[in-house]
Amino acid sequence: MTLIKLAVVILTALMLLAETPFDYFAVQRDVFAGFGGNMDALERAMAVCERTLAENPKHPHALVWHGIGLIARAGRNPQQGPALVQQAIIEMDEAVRVGDPGDLGVRIPRGAVTMAMARTLPDSPTRMEMLERGRADFQSAFDLQSKAGELDRIGTHPLGELLQGLGDVYSRLGKPDEARKYYQMLQAKLSDTEYAKRAAQWMTTSEPLPPAQAGCIGCHAAPKR
Repeated sequence: MTLIKLAVVILTALMLLAETPFDYFAVQRDVFAGFGGNMDALERAMAVCERTLAENPKHPHALVWHGIGLIARAGRNPQQGPALVQQAIIEMDEAVRVGDPGDLGVRIPRGAVTMAMARTLPDSPTRMEMLERGRADFQSAFDLQSKAGELDRIGTHPLGELLQGLGDVYSRLGKPDEARKYYQMLQAKLSDTEYAKRAAQWMTTSEPLPPAQAGCIGCHAAPKR
């Protein structure tokens, strides 16, 4: 690894290999477009991932984004949806297993996606497993950036998404004291932002916010087709 770059989204913080032949940003962009309905873009991204995995089945970035792409496919295919989601989880978990533990280009995408999915699920062991994946990934990102002294230098959006994600996931895991720590940090570091408003909303009840109030703020709008 020669480059660490944090950009938390649906969120994403990236730790990328310099001069990598895998075009991470193009794949990410096309997968997000796929979630917005642009299936041509999605299939373009999936083809890149699949070519990369044919050469290196343990390429962590190709694995994690192929898994996320399967989730986008699942949303368009109700009959195969459950099987696609199951395979997506396998691939995202494998990406974490084979990659560098500190690779935020793997950890943040998996964490953001699994937390978003968990917010839509009823109480169940599966929901708790998804939340725990997200917690572990975002906590790893927070700890890494804290240790490197980067938290106050990564920008409003990445920091907001990171702290908001941690506050939300701890709240949904039934750990309000942990959640409060990150919501208070949001208020202190990002006052007068939408993140601080959401944190204040949580402080009034100490209960998980509605899913619509916990998602990514102002990023990755899908391009019109």
